[in-house]
Amino acid sequence: MYDLRVGNTVAPEIAIECVGAVDDLRTETWNIGPAQGPLSLNLSSDWYVVLKPQARVKEIRRRLEGVLSLCEAAAINGFTPVDWSLKYHNPHIFEALDALQIESIARYSESGTGEVRLGMTGTGGAVDTQGRAVPGWIEEFLRAPRQKDVIAKLERSGGVQRHVFVGVSFMGVPWPVESYLGTRTDHLPETSPALPLPVDAVWIMYGARGLHWDGINWRFFDAIVPAA
Repeated sequence: MYDLRVGNTVAPEIAIECVGAVDDLRTETWNIGPAQGPLSLNLSSDWYVVLKPQARVKEIRRRLEGVLSLCEAAAINGFTPVDWSLKYHNPHIFEALDALQIESIARYSESGTGEVRLGMTGTGGAVDTQGRAVPGWIEEFLRAPRQKDVIAKLERSGGVQRHVFVGVSFMGVPWPVESYLGTRTDHLPETSPALPLPVDAVWIMYGARGLHWDGINWRFFDAIVPAA
């Protein structure tokens, strides 16, 4: 059964299926890692550590203090990516950081308190203020195998119009799409999405503002929050 309808149950005017755009791995890592706030470790400096989405946070919490102590002893300062250069100059430190799926480290206060802030890759970059990435993304999203059930429910709905409501989570979509949806721009996407049949329209919601394709035009809409 689809999620929402406008009209009767047999042949609704609009049948709506709701689905979330969620990167499960990235969301889990974020929630148990960076979202928990900074770590307080027995270190002489303050650090910023960027994790890869597949990082095992429990293992990082157990081993990070020892690895960063090695970094302090090796006088590693400033921003340091875990790359070929680190591997060449400090192979044992590279191996330890790489095993923890750490993308980069930054010693931002040499005389600090042992505060270690965690971040994650893929949460920044150039902002798509024109919405160019949205049409291609929603096409790909709805045609993905994991949305097969969404399409099947709408095919069986009997609805005159068949819509998909997509709730976008933080880090649940590629950065260009998230950057556009999170920017209060007045510029609408200029291209039409090629939606899979039988989808007639899409509603894309991110935070309190959304983007709607009605089959002809794009437009913005705002969430209505009930008064307390």
